[in-house]
Amino acid sequence: MEAGGEPVRLEGLADVGDALLPHRFVVFAWDGNEEALRDLTRRLRPGTQVVAVVPPVELRRLTKLLSDDACNHVVTDSESGMRWLAVTVGKYVTGDLFGIEKYLPTGTEIKLTRLRDYQGRTRAIDEVLRYAEEIGVRSKVRSQIGQVCEELLMNALYDAPIDEQGNVLFAEVDLKERLERLSPRPVSIRYASTETGFAVSVRDRFGRLDKATILRYLEKCLNSQTQIDRKIYGAGLGLYLIVNSASHVVVNIAPGMATEVVCTFDRKGVRTGLRSFSMFVYPGEVAISAPPAQQQV
Repeated sequence: MEAGGEPVRLEGLADVGDALLPHRFVVFAWDGNEEALRDLTRRLRPGTQVVAVVPPVELRRLTKLLSDDACNHVVTDSESGMRWLAVTVGKYVTGDLFGIEKYLPTGTEIKLTRLRDYQGRTRAIDEVLRYAEEIGVRSKVRSQIGQVCEELLMNALYDAPIDEQGNVLFAEVDLKERLERLSPRPVSIRYASTETGFAVSVRDRFGRLDKATILRYLEKCLNSQTQIDRKIYGAGLGLYLIVNSASHVVVNIAPGMATEVVCTFDRKGVRTGLRSFSMFVYPGEVAISAPPAQQQV
């Protein structure tokens, strides 16, 4: 209700029966058992979105829940998780998906930097970390923020760009030469602080990321039997490091147009694992596994 929706409450799956639920958006609060999620999703219309509200879970289990086609949002049952839930519902009610400001108190000052090359990336990270130090963010948390900014900016600058035929621009370019190239479209980084947290978002202008890629990268790192090697895992390791550093992660995707990743951090350095992970696809379609070229805006 707070987010502008008209809720219909059911006590449990027994109240649903065998009929398909007519709703396009369902919040499912339960113990996180995958079989219960499958029991729910078989009663949903195609395209219905599920927000899973569960007790705190480890990343492996969270990834397992997200592998269900209908479930693009997992929120833990906590004070911050409930705030995240309200924002998630609000984004579906309004259709307005992008923007770091949705996860910040009204009136919070948001700083913005745009860049197109490796030197700009270095300056941007220095700027973010200098600001974090000035406002008293602990050194351990600043280190996590810096690492996440580095990964997000590298992905936006060198993994996201494609040409008019859909080919990845820098896929076959040597790393050293790649760092001397300009991204064809600017990348933006926004950051802000609150009394208890710090938030960062990075946006590219290509919209090439999709749910299947995210889950494939995470599962590859989670299931590795050996020490993870950056050379082997590349962007997959970067995403794995991000979800192991941030408290909340949101991915907003407008296929063929833009991708925005929002991450928040606890300024006190209290690390309780990833508390929520959400994936939104404009204009509200399910984050399907089809290649971006097949997704219509």
